[in-house]
Amino acid sequence: MRLPLFLALAALLPGAVFAEQAMCEYRHPDRPSWDFFAACTVDEATQNGVVTLRASVMNGSRFTIEAAADGLADAKVNGLAAIRLDREDARCYRTEAEAELVCLHPRDAAPAAGPAPAPEAANADIGFGGGQAGFCLLTAREGGVEVLTEYGACVKRENCVASDAGGTTCLTDYDWKSGRLSEMARAEGWQTLDGATVEAGEQGCFTDARGGVRFCFSPRAMTAAAHPVLATVSP
Repeated sequence: MRLPLFLALAALLPGAVFAEQAMCEYRHPDRPSWDFFAACTVDEATQNGVVTLRASVMNGSRFTIEAAADGLADAKVNGLAAIRLDREDARCYRTEAEAELVCLHPRDAAPAAGPAPAPEAANADIGFGGGQAGFCLLTAREGGVEVLTEYGACVKRENCVASDAGGTTCLTDYDWKSGRLSEMARAEGWQTLDGATVEAGEQGCFTDARGGVRFCFSPRAMTAAAHPVLATVSP
């Protein structure tokens, strides 16, 4: 298979980092509403014989592919085991767990058939592995005053597992469009945000009283009326 030029160069220069415009494709066999074929930027780095591809898609989705430069070893997509597919027109991988398809196409490529619409942030389920698109808010207290740390589009992904004892444990990732990642864990009687104990409040918010941190998620854009700290954001 002939590799795109920027992929071939990366394989020849250890430690080199390249950025390239491309078209990213995602398809889930059981969740067609998650599918997309959209413009993206792919950053590629090669180090110690491992190629790492980080794709940022225009619809807010992100995914990372890790594979051996020689293409012989097993690959991973967002940390999930995957196999490389034999394609001449694109670099494609399929996850072993759920058969999700991820492909990197040249920037001028078109979908093979029936283009899947690229969903808009905060208006549909998007992203690798699905998830709920929305908006995240993070604040901190400084001198007794709440100040804005960050506000922006994000994707919420949650996985829950029921134990034999009857309880349920959930792990939730909030993948910010900016690149920030907030992680929450909860079970009966406790919940944490980035490792710190938090308490649930109103409007989808959680507060770390000891650390002075407040985190909120909403499927719709937040307003200064509901969150006064947003009044400090420049229009």
